Amino acid sequence: MNGANAQIAVKLRAFYHSVQEETLPQKFLDLLEKLDAVENSAQRVE
Repeated sequence: MNGANAQIAVKLRAFYHSVQEETLPQKFLDLLEKLDAVENSAQRVE
């Protein structure tokens, strides 16, 4: 890998790692819980 590509790769890895470390907003978690509830109730009906 040449110097520029190596620097890009390092920066992309650092950015990806920082995104992984972020916590999910409560609103998003609430929406996921609602989706789970709807999917669970739909499975019971089938």
